[in-house]
Amino acid sequence: MIKKIELISIIQETKGFLSPQIELEQYCIDAQSAVDIVYFAGAENNDIRNQLVIDLGAGTGRLSIACAYLQAFYILSVDIDINALRVLKTNINTLGLENIIFPICSDVNHFEIERQLFPKNIHITTIENPPFGVQTRTADRYFLQKAFSFSNVVYSIHLANQKVHDFLLTYIKKFDWRIDYVFPFQLKLDKVYEFHTKKTKSVDVNIYKFKRNDE
Repeated sequence: MIKKIELISIIQETKGFLSPQIELEQYCIDAQSAVDIVYFAGAENNDIRNQLVIDLGAGTGRLSIACAYLQAFYILSVDIDINALRVLKTNINTLGLENIIFPICSDVNHFEIERQLFPKNIHITTIENPPFGVQTRTADRYFLQKAFSFSNVVYSIHLANQKVHDFLLTYIKKFDWRIDYVFPFQLKLDKVYEFHTKKTKSVDVNIYKFKRNDE
């Protein structure tokens, strides 16, 4: 497996958003965070290697690319923003990953996977960095609902506060899912929009590992 320091260096060289859209809460995840999160899913929990990975809200592809280097079987990188996917396509072409990562332009609500079309033993891991709901309230729950419809395990980033945690505990029960693990983490967000006053800002988040109750 590639060393973390090597993968961080690779991710740092990838291109970010050219024109980030605030209404989509587009922020380019920093390389260190992208690698830490994917190592948590792949190296510590063995949910990346040889798995079909779905990256919902993939943006410019940093999580997808990290998953490719942790030997995912295939990665479907889903995003509503065609311009972000053009950057993602440039990134994966530069790294020679176009046979592993497949960009899909779609609203998360309209993205569908028919599990019966895949072999019965296929394991689907979804990894997502959904909007926190600052611009569009409840935006994150659409990502979760979609991921729960086809995944075996879901890794999702959410703001670290008790209100969010309590909501998630209640919300996922409707889909017969459970919280398997919570990984406290700090995302470092670079200045992107004019209203940002600091060059970088640390945000306390939790990386949630969700699993079906029947697994």
